[in-house]
Amino acid sequence: MVGEGAWDSCKVTSFLIYEVYNKLWDLTDFWGERLVQIASKNTLKRIRALKHKKYRDQTRTYFAEGIATVLSALFHKAPIQYVIVCPQLLRSKTAYQALSKIKDPILCYETDAQSFRTISSRDNPVGLGAVISYEDLSPESLDVLSCETYVALDRIRNPGNLGTVIRTADCLGFGVLISGESTDPYSPECLRASMGALYTVPLARFEKIDGLFKWGAQKRVSLVTTSSKAKREVTQVKGYPKPLAVLLGSEGTGLSQEVLETGVMEVKIPMHGQVTSLNLAVAAGIMMYDIINKPRKDL
Repeated sequence: MVGEGAWDSCKVTSFLIYEVYNKLWDLTDFWGERLVQIASKNTLKRIRALKHKKYRDQTRTYFAEGIATVLSALFHKAPIQYVIVCPQLLRSKTAYQALSKIKDPILCYETDAQSFRTISSRDNPVGLGAVISYEDLSPESLDVLSCETYVALDRIRNPGNLGTVIRTADCLGFGVLISGESTDPYSPECLRASMGALYTVPLARFEKIDGLFKWGAQKRVSLVTTSSKAKREVTQVKGYPKPLAVLLGSEGTGLSQEVLETGVMEVKIPMHGQVTSLNLAVAAGIMMYDIINKPRKDL
């Protein structure tokens, strides 16, 4: 917690951003009487370290950046430790207006463009980021248990694919289940691809796929497995049981035969061109869309 003395001593009284770019905004216009400090070298160093999973695991924090991602985190009450802003880069009127509506007392750091670029994972950073705490992704959380449909991913390695699946799941109303040695959902690439959906989609993680199977059996969640070698195409499926999890394997190897046989149904997406496979995130999107557009049908 920040003491009252620190709040009083660090309030911005004459911090004008008008001189930075065409006199568009004053930081006090959108952050009001909140605590604003100039980011120290140590603060910037800690944020840079969050690019590495080892440090994220040690601190149980991650760095989220981008207007959509940070505003989503703020509006959905993510456990934000602090926000960092670069007035030279953040030129979005919409972002400033949205930030002005945040009522929670959140610490804010300000830094220059050169320093912000050192903490950013983007080629063209927009000047807005936040350091956020995280907890274990429990499959017993109320948000996860409230879902009727899930997309499950075993050993997914590409963080961009995971972020895209999370974003698509938000669009189509699915929860996301991750199992095995999968990529980190708090990696910069995944956060960028999810576009803030990380804070709206129920998400759970299982150390091993056996844990996912056990959880599904306990919760009576039917499992549909996917494989390019399946005999049944999704176009032939008239309906799906609910609750339901559709399981996709890793980008390189897919699901093993043993795992495929655990599902109540094994399906494939028909391929009409010359390519032999689809991007995992694309395949997941097709499966989710097919499931929500077909009636419930008990097996």
